[in-house]
Amino acid sequence: MPSLTHAFPKYRRHRGSGQAVVTISGKDHYLGPHGTKVSKLLYDRLILEWLAAGRPVAQQAPPAEITVKAVLAKWVVYSERHYRFNGKSTGTAETYKLVLKLLRELYATTPVSEFGPLALKALMVRMVQEGWSRRYVNDNVGRIKRIFRWAASEQLVPALVVQGLETVSGLQQGRSDARECDPVAPVPEATVEATLPHLSP
Repeated sequence: MPSLTHAFPKYRRHRGSGQAVVTISGKDHYLGPHGTKVSKLLYDRLILEWLAAGRPVAQQAPPAEITVKAVLAKWVVYSERHYRFNGKSTGTAETYKLVLKLLRELYATTPVSEFGPLALKALMVRMVQEGWSRRYVNDNVGRIKRIFRWAASEQLVPALVVQGLETVSGLQQGRSDARECDPVAPVPEATVEATLPHLSP
């Protein structure tokens, strides 16, 4: 078979070892002693394989995966802009403050693809340890899911991550160590009577 040296990755001599070498798709392939028939046959085979693969170029290193901390930083910018009415903050963004702090403490450097159901459950345990009520824990689990749904819509988080988080249920009454909130008592009748004269019909 004729040599395929023309217009293809070059068959050359490696100075240090004296071996024949060819660089294909960014990778050096050593072929044996330079100038030998065996080295040239091996070179021809590698070139044919390269042609069959569509002449791939050197592969670039994949970009570093975005971390939970980076996603949260983008969410803060979005939420401060989104949760506004007539140019004024609605206060909703502030309700995320504590859960954002907890996420940063435990998972700041975690790649978002690794933040799954077990990570969310671990956060729930930490919330209970912090003394948060069952209802407040569940509210913040919902906030975390909302953050990741938004991030998925921005293609910052794989959709599979969001699907995994959605499988995590909130804490159920009587089935966790979370404290229950005191029941809301009715407003005293005297307060109602005192308020009525100040209300519109």
